[in-house]
Amino acid sequence: MVAALVMIMGEDKAFDYLKKLNPSIQTYTQSGTAPSKAAAIGQAGVGIQFTPAFLQLIEEGYPLKITFPKEGVGFEAPAISILKGAPHSDLAKKLVDWSISPPGQAALTDAKTYFFPVHAKAKLAKGLPAFDEIPTINYDAIWAGKEKKRLVDRWINEVLRAPK
Repeated sequence: MVAALVMIMGEDKAFDYLKKLNPSIQTYTQSGTAPSKAAAIGQAGVGIQFTPAFLQLIEEGYPLKITFPKEGVGFEAPAISILKGAPHSDLAKKLVDWSISPPGQAALTDAKTYFFPVHAKAKLAKGLPAFDEIPTINYDAIWAGKEKKRLVDRWINEVLRAPK
């Protein structure tokens, strides 16, 4: 999230925003799904995290609504790989090809993973908007990876440790 905000606003403006937001943050969690769970049971008014856990909780009947900021959101794409020299690489290639096909993506939807399919023609889970309906930014994952330690250290020093 920090990297996405930096890409949208520029670094200093993003950190100014995070410092202003900080007093309204109840808890910074270690768990990726804790924010949605806290919002679902009324312990928090808002949860900021990846979308899938919210979709699961909505399907389970919790009164949640997903919104995306108009400025856009960062995102990450799942990956599947075949290791060089792996035994049965021909079978592994068939698995990869099936995994990214509409039937393979439908299997993930049917298994209620709540993830966005990577194939444009794949079936969407109930309540999941089409990816092109979500305002996304031109997220540079390579830059974010290279800058992660520096950005996290800055966030810890300037935001997390700031008095509320």
